[in-house]
Formats: sequence, C-alpha cells, structure tokens
Amino acid sequence: MRRKHSSLLFLIVASLILATVVLVHGHGSAIPKLRIAKLEKKKVHAHSDTLSVCLFYHAADYFVYQGSVIGFQHDVLKQLEKDLQRPVNIVIESDPEKMFLTALSNQYDIICFDFDKTNYNPFYITVSEPVVYTYPVLIMRKKDPAYDSVPHVVNTAAKYYNKLDFSMLEDSLSWRIQHNPDLAIEDLMDMLVDGQIDYAVCNYNEAVTLMPFYTQLTIGPRVGDNFARTWILNRSNGKLNDTINNWLVNFKETNKYQSLCEKYLSPHSYVISRSFGKSRNSTSYYDGVLKKASAHYGFDWRLISAIIYQESRFIPDLVGFGGSFGVMQMMPVTCERYGITDSSSVEDQIWAGAKYISFLCNIFRDKVDTADLYYFVAGAYNSGPGHILDAIALCEKYGGDQTRWGQTAEYLIKKSHKEYYRDEVVKCGYYPGKHTVNYVDQVMARYNGFTLSKE
Repeated sequence: MRRKHSSLLFLIVASLILATVVLVHGHGSAIPKLRIAKLEKKKVHAHSDTLSVCLFYHAADYFVYQGSVIGFQHDVLKQLEKDLQRPVNIVIESDPEKMFLTALSNQYDIICFDFDKTNYNPFYITVSEPVVYTYPVLIMRKKDPAYDSVPHVVNTAAKYYNKLDFSMLEDSLSWRIQHNPDLAIEDLMDMLVDGQIDYAVCNYNEAVTLMPFYTQLTIGPRVGDNFARTWILNRSNGKLNDTINNWLVNFKETNKYQSLCEKYLSPHSYVISRSFGKSRNSTSYYDGVLKKASAHYGFDWRLISAIIYQESRFIPDLVGFGGSFGVMQMMPVTCERYGITDSSSVEDQIWAGAKYISFLCNIFRDKVDTADLYYFVAGAYNSGPGHILDAIALCEKYGGDQTRWGQTAEYLIKKSHKEYYRDEVVKCGYYPGKHTVNYVDQVMARYNGFTLSKE
C-alpha cells in the first residue's frame, strides 16, 4: 500500500514538473519576463520620507535666473513638497537620451520628462495625472520669413514626438518636418535668430518661457492638438502614486496653480503691464541717491544708472519675469538677502542694488582686467555670478584670456551647448549666454555714453 501511494505521489510530482517545463518552453516570452521582473526588483527605489525626483533641465521647467532657481515644474514640485510635508530631492539631467533611459529605470519616485508614453506597457511606465496641458506652436523671427519660399521646413528638437497639423496654415501642403535628434529647442532658436532656419516648433509652455531671451523671435500659430504633460511615477510605489495623483487633481483646482500658470505659461508673465507707472526719460530724479550710494560702496555711479535704465527704465513699480521687481529688478531671493521687499522705497532699492553691485565687484576684482571689471559685473547682474564664473573657468581651460570680457563672453555663449555646459569645470549648468552678452553690450554702451555726458 505504501509503495502504491509512493508511486502515485511520484507520478503526480513528475507530471507537474513536466507540465511546467512544457509551459515555459511553449511560451518563449515567459523567461525574459521573469528575468526582467527580477532585474527590476533590484532597481526599485528604497522608500523613504524623501521624494526622489529627476527633472529635465530646460527653461520651461527648471532654470537658474539671476541666481534664483525658477521654472513651472520646479515650483509645482516645491508646492508638492510643502503640501505633503515631505522633502523633495531634485536631481537635474540635461541630456535627453540619458533622461529617456532614466525614465525606464524605475529608480526615482517622480520623473519629469516629455516623450511619447502611449506605446509603453504599464509594466514599464506608470504615468501620472496630467500636470498641465499644452500644444505645439511655430516659432519664427518677428520679421516673418517669406511664405513664397517652398517648401516650408519646420524643425523639431530632440525627443519631440507630438503630431503636427499644418492644415490651418497658408499653403498647408507645402510644409514638411525636419527632425534634429541632437539639438535642443534653444539650439534651434539660436539658429532662427542667426537666419540658418526659418521655422521651429515646440510646446507653448516652452515658447512662452523662452521668448524673453529671444526678443527677435515670436510665437506663431498653433500646429497641433492639446496634449497632456505628465510625470512618470515609480510603479512599485502604489500608495504613494495614489497620493501624488490625488494631490495633482486637487492642486489644479487651487488659486496657487492658476498663479503658477499665469507666472510661467502666460505671455503676461514677462510682458510688462503699461499700468505700472510712467517711464522717465532721464536719470536726474535719482542722481543724488545714486551718487551717494555708489560712492559709499566704491564704484562709478554711472554704472548703476546704466543698469537701472536697462532693467526698468526707472519705473518704480515694475514687476518682471521670475518675480523680479522695482527699479533694480532684483530677484526676490536677492532682495530678501539685502532687506528689501516690493513695498520698499526706490531709495532703499537703490541702496540695496548698490550693495549687491559692490558684492559683484568684489567677486571679480581680483580675477579680471581692471578695464573690463564693469563688463563682468554687468554680466553677473543679469545672469548671476555663477554663470560668469563658469565662463571664466571654461575660458581658462581652453586657453583663452579669462581676464578679458571679450574672450570670456564667447564661452558664456557656448554654455548653451552640451559639450560646454556639461564640462567638469562648469558648476551652474546650461545657460543661454547670448542674451546676457547682448545685455552687457547695451549696459556698457550706455555707461560709456554716461561717462561722456554725466559727471
């Protein structure tokens, strides 16, 4: 009897083993799936109170402006941190190819990167609720290219994936797309300014944020349907993902969300309202305090006059891009450091601005040629000192004379190219340096004019 039971048990076990082997070999995809699952299990992000975030580095979402970090996605994430009362650790990646691989790695709680997620199985990609909706638009020079040059070539940047619709454009059948897998949208905008191409396309959010840096360009008509910008969530964080999605749904109903959209995604975020005071055509009204503050801090009062004119045209209630305000147009974090607010008097703003300019002079005084000191200071006032120090380091590394503005400015411009902003000597990352170089040219032209006409 025991032998009979043992034989029966042996047959059952053998049958099960045989069935398993047949099942596995009969479905070749079973083995890779099991292996992938095991590999992915090792990559799962260790859960903690800190939310780990990887954010793609470009102007619409994360940008260093006059020493302050700003950007739509950045500010949304900081609000998430505040509302969930959990610290958010943001890692920045500027290479779209690396960002794409990161998006598939399951190593962060949140990944902020736009690419076509529709064809990816939920096993690999867990997509959040929409963060914001946008749509593709043409970017062109303000002096519109001749429509009679056929074909009309629309350039797209790396990883751009949204379907374009030219049916509403004039001569719609003559438009075609040129993909540029190695170029960022900022590269295409530089090419537009230089006349190398006539049209580029990007989403409206990016276009609005970048326009202040490319004053020769304009936003053209939309060329496609609305689409959602979403986050990629860690698929192992089920409860956390539910929390994040619920927060997004509720946050989009708040005034704070609307204010962020107005700040970053509306043309009015950078267009100066004409209701803010009246421009003065001379600097004489404030000459007394300008001279006194500059003398106190040891630099030429005509420098601060030239900077103020460039920044605000002496409009006292001016509110600018990124939250800068007043005649000096300093960013809120800088204003806080020097003890002023948007309700401070113009005189107090000027004294704070003079102190900040003195601080910048002290940074560069021993690093640059005396004759060019104010060029470096004006550049640092516009971009923040970090980007100028990066340009100095690049200039020195590649054999230029880093003490002279003309040569350093070339490397500030090059900071918009991957091989330079990813260089090991660079600390502040990507920066569209052309607009700062133009800013310095205008400030110093006015300063040099003041030295001839003002005592």
